[in-house]
Amino acid sequence: MKVYQLLADALVAQGVDTVFGLLGDANMFLVSDLVARHGVRFVAARNENAAVMMADGYARATGRCPVATVTQGPGLAVAGAALTIARQARTPLVLVAGDTPPGDPGHVQSFPQQPFALATAGEMVPVVAAANVARDVATAFRLARSAPGPVVLNVPIDLQDQDVADDVPAPVAVAATRRPGPPAAHPDDVAMLAALLQQAERPVVLAGRGAEAAAAAVRELADRTGAVLATTLMAGGLFADHPYCLGVAGGLARPLARRVLGEADLMVAFGAGLNRWTADHGRLFGQATVVCVDIDPAALGDRWPVDVPVVGDAETVASAVSAVLPVISRPQWRSAELAREVAAADAFAGLQPLQAADRIDPRAFIRVCARRLPPQRTTVVGVGHFGGWPNLLLDSPATDRALVAPWEFGSIGVGLPFAVGAAVGRPDRPVVAFEGDGSLFTGLGELDTLAHTGAAVLLIVLDDSAYGAEVRKLRPRGVDPALARFPDRDLAAVARALGVPAWTVTDEASADAAFDAVLPVTGPALLHVRVHPDAVQEHF
Repeated sequence: MKVYQLLADALVAQGVDTVFGLLGDANMFLVSDLVARHGVRFVAARNENAAVMMADGYARATGRCPVATVTQGPGLAVAGAALTIARQARTPLVLVAGDTPPGDPGHVQSFPQQPFALATAGEMVPVVAAANVARDVATAFRLARSAPGPVVLNVPIDLQDQDVADDVPAPVAVAATRRPGPPAAHPDDVAMLAALLQQAERPVVLAGRGAEAAAAAVRELADRTGAVLATTLMAGGLFADHPYCLGVAGGLARPLARRVLGEADLMVAFGAGLNRWTADHGRLFGQATVVCVDIDPAALGDRWPVDVPVVGDAETVASAVSAVLPVISRPQWRSAELAREVAAADAFAGLQPLQAADRIDPRAFIRVCARRLPPQRTTVVGVGHFGGWPNLLLDSPATDRALVAPWEFGSIGVGLPFAVGAAVGRPDRPVVAFEGDGSLFTGLGELDTLAHTGAAVLLIVLDDSAYGAEVRKLRPRGVDPALARFPDRDLAAVARALGVPAWTVTDEASADAAFDAVLPVTGPALLHVRVHPDAVQEHF
């Protein structure tokens, strides 16, 4: 047996059944062994950065700790942006990276992989001896799951090809680390929060993704105290059936939510990573006392000022506060009129689409999406001006990991690879991914990956023939935005050439016709939507 085979055994012992990656000298025999001897599914990307993004998308859609693999030198270097995204998102994943022989510093692909891994992923486990392979693999998974975050497992190519001694311990399955239960709510914090809720006249209870499991307790607290409800984008849909849920709070808040939230005098957030976007750069909750309840002390006030930080589990704290409060009626805040406004709210009210030959207003297109897209789906939204339209106008329920929004590093080109990973991880529901033309051009090769996997992904490309964000930032400063504009390209033809069925959309009629052709989504498909370049979304 070779060391790379022992490494394969150790990975499978951790429950690995899918690996994303790109082959090279320093990982091709490992991947071949995983596939041939263990039946592991290998999703072959066309770019190392995309491979790690696919693993990240898989993790976000499933909650599992996935594995990606790249070769030595440039293989790892190309994956730097994806590792940084995963680190900032605290995504648990293990990247198995080959490395050049330590004794050959003149190797053409040699570079200092350890400092690079620490600067991007933040963690690296070097494998230096066959006897330690099982231990090192287990350590990498433990670190990835417990931090959580990405870990680079670094394995030199010459070590991988060594024969394994008979006395090297065989890998064994490692039980998942037991996490401690949620801490009890501190009595002083409970009393303080209860007093604030009693004194407030216009309270808001906000839930983030960290409060999804606590939805019932948070809802009960809001009902008991007469508070209105809202969510972050990442928890969208959590209270969709509640008559006093205003929907998403933040820069992407709709007009009704923006008006009501601006009147709040108390905002209590549960499991929400408050940041400049949630507060819309200070334009929301400006008059409110801000309370943040989070299980992670380091997250309290980390990205946005918090008046009252409370360390604790969302469900534990919400339930404890409800238990000491009487029912509080606030008919002037939770009014019948507000309930009617919530029920009647229409994201597209008053829309007057811009008109142009062979171009559709993106708002009009998203209105078609709202009618036609299946409600049971995973929604992936990439990074760029185009992302503002689906984020603002399309109801994309985020419960059960159904919204993937990899915006942590502000990197473009994330939509397609994250969509592939999410679809591989959750084949029980289709993926609808929104991407821009500029973003897609950074990773066109992954259309081939999508075709090869056959995953149920509908990729919607909102094409304004430009880097839309740059155009909108250059023009107000009197700078010619021509450098950020590009010629029209037939992206539908490109997709078809790479094996993905595709349709072009230029108006609402062609949008409906395209949806007639692609729904239900059972395999790869692309809609090339030529959007009006003058439609501006301020909060993308």
